[in-house]
Amino acid sequence: MAVDEILSHIDGLLAKKEDQKLRSFMSRQTVTDLAHVIDQLPHGKRKTFAILPPEIQADIAVLLSERSRAFVLPRLSDHAIARFLHFCDEDDAVDLLHELPEQRRTSIVGHLKEDKRYKVQKLLTFGSETAGGLMDLNFIVVDDTSTIKEVSDSIRAHIQLHKQPPMVVVRDARGSTLGFVPYRTLMFSVSGKPIKDIVTPIPLTSSKTDQENVLKIATREKSDVIGVHDEGGHIIGIIQLHDLLRVAQREATEDVFKFAGVSPEESAMDPPLVAVRRRYGWLIFNLGTAFMASFVVSLFQDTIAALAILAAYMPIVAGMGGNAGTQSLAIVVRGIALGEIPRHQRVRLVLKEMTAGLINGFLNGVIVACVVYALRGTLMIGVVLGLSLVINMVVAGFFGAVVPIVLRAFKIDPAVASTVFVTTATDISGFFTFLGLASLVLLS
Repeated sequence: MAVDEILSHIDGLLAKKEDQKLRSFMSRQTVTDLAHVIDQLPHGKRKTFAILPPEIQADIAVLLSERSRAFVLPRLSDHAIARFLHFCDEDDAVDLLHELPEQRRTSIVGHLKEDKRYKVQKLLTFGSETAGGLMDLNFIVVDDTSTIKEVSDSIRAHIQLHKQPPMVVVRDARGSTLGFVPYRTLMFSVSGKPIKDIVTPIPLTSSKTDQENVLKIATREKSDVIGVHDEGGHIIGIIQLHDLLRVAQREATEDVFKFAGVSPEESAMDPPLVAVRRRYGWLIFNLGTAFMASFVVSLFQDTIAALAILAAYMPIVAGMGGNAGTQSLAIVVRGIALGEIPRHQRVRLVLKEMTAGLINGFLNGVIVACVVYALRGTLMIGVVLGLSLVINMVVAGFFGAVVPIVLRAFKIDPAVASTVFVTTATDISGFFTFLGLASLVLLS
């Protein structure tokens, strides 16, 4: 059954208040489909989630959007949340608890069983967006002198006690972490073989490392497992692939929203007033920069009055400059996020973007000049317009590279404010160049 059909059926059962049929129907659906459905339900989210068994709630809660969790979790009792958290991995449980007020966290954790409570309390001491907050405590540490059979016995004992297979971390005689052992490798190895012979190296990071930097480490090291150590260098947790993917998705979403001047909390189905509240700040700021561009235009009102046709071509200069600036900006912001721009290469980067702007400006300028001449039979207006494009796209390349680098130097997220500054720069430059050249060339 398609998600739309499931949604329609559940919505109908909610409207009829047929809870028993609703519970029976939902129990036959996959957790992925149910998570999508609850994300899309216009009402009844809490009720829909609450009637599910706690083991299914645990799987769904992790898959729900932040917006849905923000609606569902506060409306559940502490006991109800604790019931399904029992079935969650400790790191997932902590992620969910971080979305609730601290007072409620304490109460909910108090309802957990002792072993689960100890691990959750330990993870809660770390920041939610740090390596410590991401790590999983489900691992065992074995000596490099252990045999594969001994390690297998330790895994079985751990599963009997904790009901989950652990990650296997290997250390040497000095206590230093050598790496981990993938289960596939373990399964197909001779039982009497030393475990150190099948160890896969593991990148390590501090528990205080920001999640964005954790993702950079995983990318740089090409590893889907990261070890987390304390100040003494002892391994205290593991960050696995599903955690890294979640961070990547979260960071990418935040950057896209910030780039557009939109709050990451906003959803497509938010009420109009909610959307207004989350957008008006940047729009008002943009309005201020628009007045700056209009002031530049006002300086040349006599030129526009004498050659009214110029007004028709002004959007071309501003629009092309803005597009070129956004292209440079996207490349540079991404390069900064991935750590691809070393300090000594920044000047080279700026020159590269300016050169690309120069070439693209020349190509587009020639096309524009030819089109204007073909339509108007006027060569000089086309030349002025084409030359303005060249200059403005060079300016766009410069600001598209420089602005995010400068913002980063001042500890400001380049994804948040770069677009406004670059667009303002290209608008002012484009209007000033175009109208200034027109005054000098066409009215002299």
